[in-house]
Amino acid sequence: MPLAKYPERRDETRDAEPIQCGNRRSDPLRRFVPTPYGITLQVMGRAISVETNSPKILELTLQFFASYQRMSQGDPEFRWRIVSESNCFTELGANTSAFSDPDLSFVNMGQRSFLAVDAEARLGVAFLGKGFSEAPEPRFINRHPLDILFCMSAASLGLTSLSAACVALGGKGVLLLGEPNSGKTTASYVAATLGMEFLADQVVFLELTSAGIRAWGDPLPAVFRPATVDFFPELRTELRSSSYGDLQFYYFDKSRLQSKPARSITPLCSVFLRRAIAVEPCLVPMAPGELSRHLAASLLFKDGERFESQQAAVFARLAEVPSYCLSYGEDPATAAAFIRDLLVDHAGENDHRMQNSGKP
Repeated sequence: MPLAKYPERRDETRDAEPIQCGNRRSDPLRRFVPTPYGITLQVMGRAISVETNSPKILELTLQFFASYQRMSQGDPEFRWRIVSESNCFTELGANTSAFSDPDLSFVNMGQRSFLAVDAEARLGVAFLGKGFSEAPEPRFINRHPLDILFCMSAASLGLTSLSAACVALGGKGVLLLGEPNSGKTTASYVAATLGMEFLADQVVFLELTSAGIRAWGDPLPAVFRPATVDFFPELRTELRSSSYGDLQFYYFDKSRLQSKPARSITPLCSVFLRRAIAVEPCLVPMAPGELSRHLAASLLFKDGERFESQQAAVFARLAEVPSYCLSYGEDPATAAAFIRDLLVDHAGENDHRMQNSGKP
């Protein structure tokens, strides 16, 4: 049943404790818990209203979206209702399960916490145990609930989410695609040390505007594999160790390598990285249709049918800009140098076309 079918009843005053009927909970979705703390944020040009019963959750939300502005007026395009209870503890890194239908997406985290989004009603509901709000460094926890909530809401906000990376220079960028361990994150970091902006390494959000296609970066820390430290030992003091099952990795706060406030960029080309394929780096244009296959494989979520035309329009517009396959050896710094030169070349060509067309 869509979330919109459940009444909010915010005019009633209830205790934060769930109502008991014998051994059965009568309010599992916490519909009657007051949520007096709220803020409206403009995230990627969209107004999102956040209401919660916890000042700590509100503080963490503002920290997570620190690069985005608050709004004092205007109707929100999406509403999130986040409830947290101190008597419910969810272990960080707890197992998750998920399901979706054309309108409703649901993620269960451990035994008690959950996230749900009704795409049609543009409503998100979350119940989070104190494990999230009391974490010593919430920004670096596995599967950040606010990240999941935003990604589940993105399609309804007109955004297409790709598992990809992106670096930029002067408002123009390169979209980086590739299999896991292809070097997207490390190449992006090296590109940032060469003067570029580290826009994204986990998720890129794409949208169509009157000015063309635009890309937004993720607000998450970068995720490095342990081998990265062998290439860049100077990062040791800036990395936070973490794990997911048997997988070990490191978090890196890339926010200092991003513009503030957050902004979208124009992707001038796409590059599919192929690591450990060639001794000498080799950059070749993609064959017709190849980019569409890579983009389809990189979709973050299988969104409902209502969003298929939105995704198709984004893919079609990306197909209008050049796309390449870059094969290289083991060192992502090699890929970073190619990416920088490629962006500079395409930016110069784009500026030349704009001047000849008479556009500002």
